[in-house]
Amino acid sequence: MVKKELTKEQLAESYRIATVRLHEVATRLYEDLFDHEGNPRCDSGNIANMIASHRISINQELELIKDASYEHLESNTNEKSKQEGIFFYDGQGS
Repeated sequence: MVKKELTKEQLAESYRIATVRLHEVATRLYEDLFDHEGNPRCDSGNIANMIASHRISINQELELIKDASYEHLESNTNEKSKQEGIFFYDGQGS
């Protein structure tokens, strides 16, 4: 099975989509932290649940960014050799 190359333009589009959605999650979180009258919510249990829910969405978008970067790396062998040097040459990685 031949993998289709992920171009830099497609990689950039993946980054754009994920970061736009991250922004939307942050905006929803901010709005959810206030009630319909504009007062900040004080119910810490509900706030903790709200944060947990938003954290899942945030992690999904961050995973999209990471996965897209790996997919691009795998489909571009010249860049892969450069990255391997960065990650594996000194045995330390990031």
